[in-house]
Amino acid sequence: MKKSLLTLALVAMATVSSFAQGTINPLNGTLTRIKVDLNGDGVGDRNATAADGLVFSIFYGPAGADASAQAVGTMTIGTTEGVLVGQGTVFKLGDDTGGANAVVSLRITASNSQGWRGDTGVKQVTLASPSGPGTAVWSGTASTSKFLPMVVTVPEPSTIALGVLGLGSLLLFRRRK
Repeated sequence: MKKSLLTLALVAMATVSSFAQGTINPLNGTLTRIKVDLNGDGVGDRNATAADGLVFSIFYGPAGADASAQAVGTMTIGTTEGVLVGQGTVFKLGDDTGGANAVVSLRITASNSQGWRGDTGVKQVTLASPSGPGTAVWSGTASTSKFLPMVVTVPEPSTIALGVLGLGSLLLFRRRK
């Protein structure tokens, strides 16, 4: 009986450890605010606001690979300009990450309905334990394992204007027939 219980306990521990989750803290702070680049020079012109309608997604993957698996849930800009809300400071990535101290490829993207885009690029991040605190992923200084504040780019107005003119001409010619 003791051997059976011991064997069952070992199998349960092996099963639980194979589904180990590691954690990150995807939220930024006032020193790493998300910026919006309005004139296309690559420099943030102002802090992002809730009115911009930006939605942020987290992608991850095995260390050294592309971060292509999307984590469940999204983030947005909260009441403080440029600061993310919508996730906890202990955010668990999927069961396939390898758990605490595992290294994963991580990327955070932003987009909205007007075509604004932002992408942090991929960094190799060491995960924290499932109970937290999650590994902070934002930094005000250059780092190989943390993201600099994101700059979201706004499409050039002439591109949008050209698209609207093209759509208008299609509708105009369609009505004449």
